[in-house]
Formats: sequence, structure tokens, C-alpha cells
Amino acid sequence: MRVRAHATYQPRITLTEGMLNRFFKSIFQGKISELSLNRGLSYTLVYNLAHGRIRTLSARDYKIIFGEDPPLEETERVEGGYFRRMVKLWLFLNDDVTEADLYREFYPNKKFNRVDYRIFSGHVKTIPIRFETILKKKFFDQGFNQFEIKQYSEELDLTDYNDRIFYEDIKPVLEFLEENLNVHPGRILNQFPLRYESGELRTIPQGVYDYANRLKRKTDKALKSGSKFEIDKLKEEVYGKRTALTLFSAVEDELEFLKNNGGRRPKFYLERSISLYKKSKLKRLASWRVQRIKEDCLKLIKHKPELSISSVPRPYLKMILTNLFSILTIRMISLITDEKHGKFEKSILEPSYNSKEDYSLYEQKTISMDKAAHVLGMNSKAFDLMVANHRDIFKSIGIYEKKWYVPDLYLKELLRKEGFHVIKAKYEFLATNGNRPFNQAETSGRHHSGSNKHFSHQISS
Repeated sequence: MRVRAHATYQPRITLTEGMLNRFFKSIFQGKISELSLNRGLSYTLVYNLAHGRIRTLSARDYKIIFGEDPPLEETERVEGGYFRRMVKLWLFLNDDVTEADLYREFYPNKKFNRVDYRIFSGHVKTIPIRFETILKKKFFDQGFNQFEIKQYSEELDLTDYNDRIFYEDIKPVLEFLEENLNVHPGRILNQFPLRYESGELRTIPQGVYDYANRLKRKTDKALKSGSKFEIDKLKEEVYGKRTALTLFSAVEDELEFLKNNGGRRPKFYLERSISLYKKSKLKRLASWRVQRIKEDCLKLIKHKPELSISSVPRPYLKMILTNLFSILTIRMISLITDEKHGKFEKSILEPSYNSKEDYSLYEQKTISMDKAAHVLGMNSKAFDLMVANHRDIFKSIGIYEKKWYVPDLYLKELLRKEGFHVIKAKYEFLATNGNRPFNQAETSGRHHSGSNKHFSHQISS
């Protein structure tokens, strides 16, 4: 594998008290411009050295100033290229870790307002050797050895750029999320956006790009639903949930429902004005309060059958409509079991072709009877009851070869027929309830939801 060449680093020389004394007594005569001109040094270097603003010198500058090779000593700083390659590898292997997290580990006892990202970007060429030591130990603790760290970090350094996306490509997505979800771009980037806007950083990891686009798709869906709760829930997904607290928007419709139909003002549940929540000054309430609100909604729906469907909060509509449709289905089943309607069931199950020979002309594939129930989406017992009641039909098209088979084409026909789902429901009911009369099932279904009777009247009218 071809490995990128890196410049050889010459360690800097730490200026000791003895070196500074020698500089001011023997070398520096008080004129910065004169020393700069005579020694071929930059004016800024001499000025900073004379005013005590620098603590180290390069080996080259030391030799020019003092006229001798620098002393051999163990340096406290090293070239940062290897360190930065290790950082890339560590972040690649640990998606939940950021450069800011590493920086805090390098300065465990230091309080700071901003992270100095220059050590990661390369704007600072050298880094304290202890940074490298700390990071190496983290790899060693994960089972890596020195050779593996070097090899993997160099390989990633050569390929990592192919897995990065230009900031300009994600910028429209960030603007969309900030406008519609009220999520700050820095939360997605795990960086200050200004660093990208200024050009200091130009690319982002592929993972960040993918996450931002997934979040945009979810936001689009939430906006189309028109649910404020769905938007708030997405925002909470980004910023994190709060223990024992629930978003106010989760029960906003329920509070309105209880106020309009149960005579309970929101303050009864919130113990404070709802305007604080409406104005977004408060966004969450205790989860036990949410539970109480939802329980009172269920009680109100149960004990007020005269309520209109349009007044019921959306989360409860599915429950009510499911009960209602179950009653309607049972009623339809009871009708087709009546002797007067027996012809309807037979007309649905009647095959399109007269015999198994006719089917074989169009379709050679057959399904065993024990698998046919699965194809039709029926319980095995329900399918057996249907076959038993219409054995003449199944015998006319069935094929017996040590066990019974039925043409695949016939099963596909049944699935396409409009009334077949009602017949399925009938035999599923019989398989579950045995000989229990349908009129009893219908009555118990209505009793299960006190408001269904009124809802049935609304739909029929």
C-alpha cells in the first residue's frame, strides 16, 4: 500500500532561564531592528523574544541566535500529523465521540468556554506529547497494538476523504431543519457552523450527511401530518428526552376535548395557565399528569355515547372505529349465514373454470391444502371449516396425490373477489367462537363501546 509522505519534524527548543540570561547579557544590545538585520531573523521573532512572549525556538533559529547547535533534550511537543491521524481513526471507530469530547479528556481539570480545534485541523503544527500518549492508551485499552494503530490510521488517512461530503451539499438541509424543526445547525454538525462558513472546515462525515437527510425526511412527513406533537417529538429526538416529563403537544387535543365536552378546564390538570404552554414558555409536563388526562378522555368517551366522531381526539379514533367496524363485519357475517343469503357465499367460492382439467390448461402450479390457508391469510381451522361446508367445490377442482392439492390460480381468484374478505371473517369467527350465535356477538360488540351505537347511526345517515 502506498503511504502518504509526511515532513520530518524538528523538535523546538525550550528556552531555559540560563539561555534567556545569556541572550540579554551577550547577544541582545537593546536594538531589535539591528539584531534582526545582523542575524537575518524576522523582526517579529526578535521582538517577541525580547519581550518574553515566546517560550520555544526552532533548532534553526536557536543556532542563528546563539551560534551553536541546540542542546540535546527531550522535547515536550511533537509534530501533530500522527496524532491527527489517530484522532480520525478513533472518531471513525466511535460514532458517539466528538473532537470536543477528546479535548476535554486532554484537559480534565481545565475550565474553558471554547474548544481549541486548531490541534485537530492542523492550524497548530505541534501538540503536547501527552495528547498522543493519552490517545495511544485509549487504543491500547481497546486491544490495539502500536503497529495496528499506525497501519489503520494511515489507511484511513488515504481513504477517508472519499467518505466525506462538502459542506455546501448539506447546507440547504440544515437551513430547512432550522426553519421547520427549529434545530440549530451546530446540533447536527457537532461543530460551530461558523467554522464551515468561514472556510476553516470544508467537509463533513458521510454519517452526519445521512443523519441530516433522514431527519429531513421525517420532518417532511411530520409537516404533512399537520401534527404539532410529531414535530415536537422529532425535535426531542435531536435534543434528547427529559426524564419523567412528556411534551405538552402530546395532550393538547385531549385538553381541548375535555374542556369542550367534559367541562374540565385545562388548569384543573395543569395547575397553571395553559397560556404558558401555548406561548411555548413551558413545553413539558409531568408524565403522571399526562396519564391522568388520557384516562379521563377514555372515561368521557365511554360514558357519553352521544359524542360526535369529529370531536374525538385523533389517538382515540382508531379504537372507536375498530370497534365500530367489528360490529359492521359481524352484522355482514350474520346476513350471509342466513339461509336466504346462502347463495351469496357459494357465488364467491364458485371457481371460474368447471374442473381441475380446465385449470391445468392455464396454470400447472398447485398448492397443498395444508398451505392454502396461509396463501389466503386464514387460520387453518377456519380454512378447514370453509372446505367442509363447500366440499363439492373443492373436490371438483382438487387434485389428490397422496394428499390433496388445489390450483394456485383458484386461490388467486378468491383473493381478488370483492366479497371474499367477509367470508374469511365468518369462518375466522366460527373457528374462534364455535357455535356462538352471531346476534350475541354483535350485541357484546356494541356493549364493548357505549358510543358505537350513536356512531353507527351517524355513518348510516
